[in-house]
Amino acid sequence: AGLAAAVAAHEAGAKKGVVLEKLGYLGGSTNVSEGALNAVDPARQGKQGIEDSTAKFYEQTLKGGHDKGDPELVKYLTENSLSSVEWLEAHGVKFKDEIGTATGALWQRSHYPATPSGNTYIRALEAVIDKTNGAIEVITDAEVNDLIKAEGRIAGVKAKHFGEKLTVSSDAIVITTGGFGANVKLRQEVNTGVWKHVVLDNKIGTTNINKAAQGQGMDLAKKYGAQLIGLDDIQLHPCGTPGTGLMENIRTSGRNRIFVNVDGDRFVNEGAARDVLANAIIKQPKGTYWIVVNKVRYPARDWVDANGATIRDMVALGSVVEADSLDDLAKKTGMDAGKLKASIDGYNKIVKDGAKDPLGFVANNKADTTLTEGPWYACQKVVTVHHTMGGIKINTKAEVIGTDGKVIPGLYAAGEVTGGIHGSNRLGGNAIADVMLFGRTAGVEAAAFAKSH
Repeated sequence: AGLAAAVAAHEAGAKKGVVLEKLGYLGGSTNVSEGALNAVDPARQGKQGIEDSTAKFYEQTLKGGHDKGDPELVKYLTENSLSSVEWLEAHGVKFKDEIGTATGALWQRSHYPATPSGNTYIRALEAVIDKTNGAIEVITDAEVNDLIKAEGRIAGVKAKHFGEKLTVSSDAIVITTGGFGANVKLRQEVNTGVWKHVVLDNKIGTTNINKAAQGQGMDLAKKYGAQLIGLDDIQLHPCGTPGTGLMENIRTSGRNRIFVNVDGDRFVNEGAARDVLANAIIKQPKGTYWIVVNKVRYPARDWVDANGATIRDMVALGSVVEADSLDDLAKKTGMDAGKLKASIDGYNKIVKDGAKDPLGFVANNKADTTLTEGPWYACQKVVTVHHTMGGIKINTKAEVIGTDGKVIPGLYAAGEVTGGIHGSNRLGGNAIADVMLFGRTAGVEAAAFAKSH
C-alpha cells in the first residue's frame, strides 16, 4: 500500500515523496503473500466462461465478512479493483491469463502475477520509483515513532534511523504499516470476536513477517485522535506450516485438492470461507490435517508452481509426502487407506456426477476436475494467524476518521492498518485488491491535499 501510495502521489503531481520503511527492504508482508488480486474482469473471465459481476463481488465480500464491513468501502473496493489490475499492468506487472481462486475467495476472480508471489508487485513499483530521479525518496530501517501536528493538521513524522533521530516534515502523511497479526499480546487482548473460543497465543504462528505486523501504525494514529474499529476481527488461515505458521509448500489456494484429517476423512467443504475452514481444522484430531493433491496440480516433479516451488524440492526438504498410489500415501502419512480412498472417491462423484456433498462442496469452478491417478502428494497443515481486519477507520478517500467522526486533516491510511473493509472475515484475494486500490487512492488524495496547503 505504501509504494502504491508513493507512486500514485507522484503521478498526481506531488513534487516530493518520502517512503519511510521500518524493515531493511520494501514491501513488508506483501512479499510473502501469494499475490492473488480479486477483480471482476470480463475480458479474462469471459475467455474461461466465468460469469461474474461487481454486484456479485460486492455481495460475496459483504456476506463473507458477516455483513460487518462498511458498505461504502466494500462498494468502492469491488467496483474499482479492476483499475488496480490495469494500473499495475501499466507499471510493468504481468498477470497470468487464467483467472484462479484464492483460498476462501468464494468465486473464480483471483488474478495472479506471472512471476511468483506478491513480491512481483514490489519489484515493479521499486522499478518505477527508481525512475523518478529522487522525486520519491526511500529510507529503509526507519522506524516511525511519532507524528507531528502543526496548524491543526498532521504535518510530519519522527523516526529512528540506525539509532539516530530523523524528522520529516510533510504536507500529508499516509500510514501503511500493516496489521498486528504477529503481535501475540495485542491479538489476545482484542480477541473477543469470531475466534474468542481459540487462544491466539504463541502456539499459533502467523503468515506475516513478524516485524512488519506489530500494529504500531494504529497506535500512532490513535494518539492523534484516530478512531480504531473492529480490532476483534482477526483471520485464521488454513495454510499454516506446522511450527512456524508461514504459508509454504503446497498451498490451499486453487482447486483440485482435498482436505483430510489424520485418519484420511474429508471434514470440510474445501471451497468454503476461511473462517469455516479454520474452525473445522481446529476441531480435528491434533488440530491438523493433510492437503492431498495429485498430478492434476503437479504434472511433473520439476513443474514450477505459482510460488516457484517444485515437488522435487518439497519432497527433498521433507515438507511433502510423495507416493505412487493412495495405499502407499496412506502408509507413509499414517492415514487409513480405506478412508483416504473413500474421500477421493466421494470428491470425484461430486465433480463428475454432480453428487450432493454432505459437507457442502459444489463443483462450480471451471477448473474443477476429478482426481484419479498418481503420483499423489500430501502436505500437513495447521491454522495460522493471517490477517487483522480491524484498524484505523477511513472513508473512500482513505482519509483517517477521528473519534469525533470528523476527518483528521493531512492524515491518510491504507492497507491492513485500516479497518471496515473486510468485516470479520476477509475473502482470499481481497487483501491485494485493498492495498493497491486504497494505497493509490491515499496517494492521489494526499497529493491533492498537499497542493492546497
